[in-house]
Amino acid sequence: MSHSRAIHACLSLGMMFTVGLWLLPGGPSVQARSLETIEKTGEIRFCISDFHPAIAVTEPSGCRDDCTFKGPVYEAVLDFAETLGSDIKPKFVRVEWDEQFYNQDGKTDRAGSYTPALMASGICDIYPSHLTKLDWRLKKLDFVTLFSNRMMVVVNKQKKRHFKKPADLAGKVAAITKDTSFETWLQAQNESTYADNPIQLHYMDSIDAIKAVDAGEVDFTLLDGDLAIWTVNHQFKRVALGFPVASPDELGWAFRKEDKDLQDLVKQYFTAEEKATYSKTNKRWKRIYGLSLQDFTKMIMAFK
Repeated sequence: MSHSRAIHACLSLGMMFTVGLWLLPGGPSVQARSLETIEKTGEIRFCISDFHPAIAVTEPSGCRDDCTFKGPVYEAVLDFAETLGSDIKPKFVRVEWDEQFYNQDGKTDRAGSYTPALMASGICDIYPSHLTKLDWRLKKLDFVTLFSNRMMVVVNKQKKRHFKKPADLAGKVAAITKDTSFETWLQAQNESTYADNPIQLHYMDSIDAIKAVDAGEVDFTLLDGDLAIWTVNHQFKRVALGFPVASPDELGWAFRKEDKDLQDLVKQYFTAEEKATYSKTNKRWKRIYGLSLQDFTKMIMAFK
């Protein structure tokens, strides 16, 4: 087992143990929290996955709820939380990507309909880490869409000439993170388009996947357009954008299905932010990508 997988396994066991304590008879009274509960307790709980620096960065390594956060999603959460008033304070918990979808047994059941354990237990009120709306996730969560995006192939610069179209992915080696939209798409393609010459999937976290591409150890990885642009411009010198695959995706924040009032608050906030030229959201997107959120979406959709 790799070092990163060992950490992941320990965190997963820790999450199962913590949730289990809450579910034991006589354990602390913790359960899923409505907007009314959030207002009464004066605390709203955001669980952020730091799988890419364009989402968030946390310190120290392996922290849980005593982390120092920075990054675009963290900034967005702070801006939204500020609109709730001074009586409601944000609390932040760092989570692994795939545990956002775990059931009470610490596993992701794609076919199952359930509220993920982190939300059912009250550890998390909102997942803000730009989750893609997928059919199997909609069996567990509801989404407020922030923007549309495209899935991008990211390759080593020296190999870019070999990656011009989706057919070029057949038989190649991809580094991918479990339970991401990228894995979902690749698995579907291996069962259809590439059934005769499937893509080999090597599982690792997002940063290790990009490092593997950068070092030429795998052929490619997949990233959402915003993450891909960040990666090639700010992070790694030997990676390049290949081409977009799949249909446009909807990305946003995820919630318990019951929390319609909380979803409405977030939807109203981001709708107003996108329309206002000098909103905090548009200023942040211009600082990071040189474009407003609306213009970024137009650019991503123009990729061929």
